[in-house]
Amino acid sequence: MNSSNGFTAPGDRDYPVEDKDLTQEQNEHLTRSLRAVRSSAAAPPVLQDLARKVLGGRLELKDALDDPSGFRALTDGLSGMRESWRSMSPQDRQAVRTAVEEKAAEKEADGGR
Repeated sequence: MNSSNGFTAPGDRDYPVEDKDLTQEQNEHLTRSLRAVRSSAAAPPVLQDLARKVLGGRLELKDALDDPSGFRALTDGLSGMRESWRSMSPQDRQAVRTAVEEKAAEKEADGGR
């Protein structure tokens, strides 16, 4: 967030993710995704804060689960996804599996891009 003098506060800087274990494309995708979470009104505030920490260079992605707020944000999110999955009909679950498999096959056919 910018202050009134036009400068960015140190904790609010926006750095691209540059994880050495990821490809450039993966780092770019992760950076875009974190920026989207950070600015999404639909994302829980604790998840937005986690995205700010990673983009601000205050937390490395590999350390997100060691950060108490990061652990809580990620595990709460997974819990919600688990409940959504459980409440789906078997047909809806199969439709999701099929869509994921098709997308993976398309990506593989496109050379992994």
